[in-house]
Amino acid sequence: MTSDDTCYRIGLDLGTSAIKGVLIDSDGRVLAEAVAGTSLLRPHDGWVEVDPQQHYQNVCQVIRELTTAADGEILALAMAAASGNTLLTDAEGVPLTRIINWMDGRAEQQPPAVLSRLTPDEVAQITGWPCVSSFPLAHLAWLREHAPDLFNSAGHYAMDTDWLLYRLTGRWMMDHSTATTFHLQQQTSGCYHEPLLRMLEIPQKKLSDLVPSGTLVGLLTAGAIRDTGLSARTMVMTGCFDHAAAARSVGVLTPGQLMLSCGTSWVGFAPLMDRQVILAAGLLCDPFLSAAGGPWGGIFSVPAIGPTIDWYVDNVIAPGEKDRLRIFNESAAEASPGAGGLEIDLREPPRKIEASRGQVSRAVMESAARLLNHKIQELQAYGFRYDWAVMVGGPSKSPIWPTIVADITGIAVEVGSHSAGAHGAALLAGEALGTIENEQHPTRNIE
Repeated sequence: MTSDDTCYRIGLDLGTSAIKGVLIDSDGRVLAEAVAGTSLLRPHDGWVEVDPQQHYQNVCQVIRELTTAADGEILALAMAAASGNTLLTDAEGVPLTRIINWMDGRAEQQPPAVLSRLTPDEVAQITGWPCVSSFPLAHLAWLREHAPDLFNSAGHYAMDTDWLLYRLTGRWMMDHSTATTFHLQQQTSGCYHEPLLRMLEIPQKKLSDLVPSGTLVGLLTAGAIRDTGLSARTMVMTGCFDHAAAARSVGVLTPGQLMLSCGTSWVGFAPLMDRQVILAAGLLCDPFLSAAGGPWGGIFSVPAIGPTIDWYVDNVIAPGEKDRLRIFNESAAEASPGAGGLEIDLREPPRKIEASRGQVSRAVMESAARLLNHKIQELQAYGFRYDWAVMVGGPSKSPIWPTIVADITGIAVEVGSHSAGAHGAALLAGEALGTIENEQHPTRNIE
């Protein structure tokens, strides 16, 4: 191994609209960032797909940019992901389909008959998520019903995440956190759920091995070395779901803490020891730190308010302005709490409002905070209590919005990194690398 001062790690965050990456040093400091956009294809109404080869090239582009920023050797890489995207390949890993994005609605338009016997609650108990009409379980069932020849000819049933690991290392692996969104894993055992495999007629040998987050997948293939610019000694590790990675980055690790990821939807990630309480509260469940005796991760959302916020900024607060976000923030700061009595509900269709720019700006920010607080209060009935929260994402960059959230929720709010998902993946890669180094050099930390 190289010395600590030249040992770098890369973390990637495979988001819905963009791939983000960070380069960190041995102390976890971010030294460089890179991003590449993701092109979503919509060949039919309700369908959302991604070209797999372009996806791989975008990942390699981000890695290459980060590699050029390092003045030492990059020894580890891991990926976090907004996973739940489906891909069929042949036995050699060559894609047979485009990547079906998690937002794809074909299985809602034409519900697969084989899933009609399943309820969301039943699926949640098995997998941790209650999805029957979307995500890979539904995608695979739809392909089995509507493209049986293609489905049956597949050599591997995958998501984009484990396919990318295969492209980089030649090995098929999927971590338990990411596998939650695959909806074929029995979450408490960490094994594939045989009744679901039989229902879809998928042999387990055509699925990736299930392993913990931070497991060594392997070294890079010759092709991946050429495509990424990384060295032959770079180790690729399994990652985790993007919100679980971001929580690791900002230190939300124990019950009583909350991470708010603010984007298209406002998503809360809350550690809790009892998985059944998470499911009873209607939250999505991530394995998080449970394998080591730590908490599970409960995930809730205030859905789809981001586009409505953008509409108010673009059409009411700062129409035609170049520096829209600065105007939005400054206007909200100038208005008094309560926005002069103006209330906006971001769940309703946006509308033109006869009020000052400051009042509209303040009312928009307060509406987001009120909707969040309503969800937090609902969860109190299940024992969820928060005394500290970290905001990440676009609204966290505002000089006033975190304060408004803190005032309305009564929770102390701090601001985390905007690249928290990628940073958390890089930290996970570093932890895995440290474990490998200690196994190879067991007396390393003994004086």
